[in-house]
Amino acid sequence: MPARFEGKVAIITGAAHGLGASHALAFAREGADVAVTDIAHDLPEARYGMGSGEEMNSVVKEIRGMGRRAIGIRCDVSKAKDVENMVQRVVDEFGKIDILVNNAGIAFVAIPIWELTEQAWDLTVDIMLKGTFLCCKYVLPHMIKQRYGKIVNTGSIGARTARHLAAYSATKAGIHTLTLAVAKDVGEYNINVNCVSPGMVLTPMQRGAIKDSAPGISEDEAYATACQRAHILGREITAQDISNAVLFLCSDEARNVNGHVLYVDGGFLAI
Repeated sequence: MPARFEGKVAIITGAAHGLGASHALAFAREGADVAVTDIAHDLPEARYGMGSGEEMNSVVKEIRGMGRRAIGIRCDVSKAKDVENMVQRVVDEFGKIDILVNNAGIAFVAIPIWELTEQAWDLTVDIMLKGTFLCCKYVLPHMIKQRYGKIVNTGSIGARTARHLAAYSATKAGIHTLTLAVAKDVGEYNINVNCVSPGMVLTPMQRGAIKDSAPGISEDEAYATACQRAHILGREITAQDISNAVLFLCSDEARNVNGHVLYVDGGFLAI
């Protein structure tokens, strides 16, 4: 039986580590060729390490070790020229684009809005909301031409639980609405556009947030306690849990799922 994504080409943004790396490896295991894209350098405004070039190359090497084709591309998704060049390189290398997963993101420590700097606001909106827009803008003409495509954007429970996370939450809510708008724009071309909204996953981004909000105890201990308190299921959410949802939405099994926000949150929003 062929793998679910045999012969498909996927772009994953923010894929050097964390959820993006998990998604890239998951698609490769299911038969896809993968473009692993990342800004691949730290941002001084962030309180945690962004993906590095070495991490990106490691993901590419692991995918190639599975017998799949893979390339690593440095790309700042907030810059139109970067995104345009990245998309063209993928088309030149693989001949097409079937799947786009908009995963690149950034988050800052939870603070009230009057303490939020304009720089932090702009960076959050530019990377996540503008970045999702730009990647869709430059990928969609190729999908429209072939009359096939799957796009999964990355939302968050933060879109509905916004305490002290004005920039992050507003941006994620914008991504939820952008997902529906794009789905309506391109449905006639056999393109599905959906959104996966994770709960608390212990990624490098989440570790940075925990370090700021729970000083004095280990990040692992703080995370385990938060999961027990906040999730109906009382257990952790893994990167693979999120990747499984992304794979589903890009598969034929989800051919009639469109404009949808799928929460993978352990029941967090139900409490």
